[in-house]
Order: sequence, then C-alpha cells, then structure tokens
Amino acid sequence: MAEQASLYARLFDRQIVTLFRDAWRITLQDPSLAPFFLRTVRAQQKAAKKRQAWEKEGLHVPPLLIASVTSQCNLNCKGCYAHALARAFHREKEQEMSSERLHSILEEAHQLGISIVMLAGGEPLVRRDLMEITASYPEIIFPLFTNGLLIDDALVQRFTAQKNVVPVISLEGYADDTDKRRGKGVYAHLRKIIGRMEGKGIFLGVSLTVTRENFDAVTEEGFLKDLISSGARVFFFVEYVPVQEGSEELIPTEGQRLALRQLMADLRKKLPGLFIAFPGDEAEFGGCLSAGRGFVHLSPSGALEPCPFAPYSDASLLQLSLKEALRSDFLRQIRENHDKLSEMAGGCALWANREWVASLLAKPS
Repeated sequence: MAEQASLYARLFDRQIVTLFRDAWRITLQDPSLAPFFLRTVRAQQKAAKKRQAWEKEGLHVPPLLIASVTSQCNLNCKGCYAHALARAFHREKEQEMSSERLHSILEEAHQLGISIVMLAGGEPLVRRDLMEITASYPEIIFPLFTNGLLIDDALVQRFTAQKNVVPVISLEGYADDTDKRRGKGVYAHLRKIIGRMEGKGIFLGVSLTVTRENFDAVTEEGFLKDLISSGARVFFFVEYVPVQEGSEELIPTEGQRLALRQLMADLRKKLPGLFIAFPGDEAEFGGCLSAGRGFVHLSPSGALEPCPFAPYSDASLLQLSLKEALRSDFLRQIRENHDKLSEMAGGCALWANREWVASLLAKPS
C-alpha cells in the first residue's frame, strides 16, 4: 500500500507541474503573467523535490494545504457547508489563529515543500491581514476562495502586485441561480468587480458550486466563454456536498457527475482556461486525496484535519509544529484504510463515511 501511495503522490506532483505549465501557456500573450508562471513551474518542481526528500525520511508531506483562516462571513448562503459545520461543531466561539501563528505555519509549510495553500473560510477577506501575510511567501500559490463582495480598488491593486494570490470568485451561474443562493443583486455586483480586474495582470479564478439545479447553467459553454472574455482563467467546479440537512435535493445526479468529468476533458481542449473538478478529478489519483494523500485542512482555530468536510483532529498547530502534526496517527489511519473511501452520492467520501472517520479518534494507533 505504501508503494501505491507513493506512486499516486508522484502522479499528483507531476499533475500539479503540468497544471502550472498549462497556466504559463495560456498567459503567453500577457507579459505580466507569463514570466510569473514560468517561475512558478520551477518553484513547484523544487517543492516536489523537498517533499520527496521528506518521504525518504518517513514523513509524508502533501503538496496542498487548505487553510480556512476564519469562520466569519458577510453572507449567509443557502446550504453553506462552512456555516453548517461551524454551528454543528460550535466553531463560532473558537478563537482564530493570530497573524503571527499563521505566519509561522506558512513558513514551515514552505520549508517542508507545501507549494499551494488554498485560502478559505468563512470569507477569508474578512481578515484584513491576509494580503500582508501572503506577501511573505512568493513561491507559494494562494488560490483565495472568496464571495468577492469585499474586493475594493485597494485589493485589486494588491492582487495586481501579488500574482501568487489568485482570487477565485464564487458564482452559481447567471443572476437567477447566484442571487437565489447568495442574495439579491450579488451577481450584478460581482460582474462589476470582475470587470475591474480585467486587464490588470490578475490570474482570475471562478468557483462554481455544481448542483442538480444549476448544472446546465454552470456547464454552458457560452457562460464560460463570457467569463473568459472578462478575464477569468481558472475554473473550479465543486460538486455540492449536503452538509446541511434538507439540502440533499441539490446533489448532482450520477449522470451529471459523469457528464462533468467528460466536460472537463472537452473544455481543456477547446477553451483557453484551466478547468478543475472536485472531487471528480480525484479519480485519476486513486480516489479521495484527503488526510495528506494530496491535501490536509487547517481549521480557523489551528486544528489539522483530513478535509474541510471532516472536522476531526488529534493535532493542534497551537501546540504542535506542522511537521509534528503531519505525523498524526489519525491522518495515518485514514490513509492506510483508503480502501474504505469511495465516492458516494454527494461526491465526498469522507462526509459519507463521517461516523467511521470520527470513530478512528477513539481507537488506539
């Protein structure tokens, strides 16, 4: 099993480098972005060598860290997993990591070879210290998943200067679908914000939560072309996970999920953008990439967890170093029992098997 895990890790490393090479190719006409992505390819290769060196010493370091830097948000979207989990696990009352601790975690992540840190929340831009913190780590790529409503002219200037921070704005499709989930007038406002970033040398992303209701809208080629013409270059298609009870009707059908995988391959050939499906793209890496196989999750309070949809932990980065926490018995048990995790209805194997995941915390290693 260890040899197979190592094989998938190398495959994932190569896929990451390929992704940034593709980013370099689609920005060749932009003199402000192409050199940055060429440097990024080299930095990703360097980071992969660091991770491989740690692997030889018995420490598995994933290339990706998902960091939920706050539980606070300025919206209350229908079916929001972050709000639902925060309420269920009483996270609204937890103290969030200080700027100093977040700094030190990112410094250690860089030294260990973690080369991509996805910034999430809540709404990460609620933390006004975030752009200053990320500026210290130019070799790390920070996709910043945001509802976009806090982006002002000052932040646009920061994104222009800090090309390693990739703003990824959440949409649900056109105005009807977006406003239905996020609030009246949100879509129109976000299109204005996207317009402000056009032509500024910003590698703009869009996150599309794929539901049974909006599947046709978010996968429509005309919709995607329109966003590309406005400057969007990377698209994340995230299958809806029914964390909130009563929202199961939003789960994409099995036919839609299969169609989404084929669509990713087609779009990559036809359109000048990067197209990433989650968790659909995990299949080529042997399934679920959580618990360190491909990524780990950092909670707002500093707990190192398998995934945002599995808020369980035996390691706090308020007491442990990142290196120590990555040796977690809990994370190791999930990786070693990977055969128990297969994609279920709703797309998230960990969420579907959450009772089993929680039971591992009570077992001796």
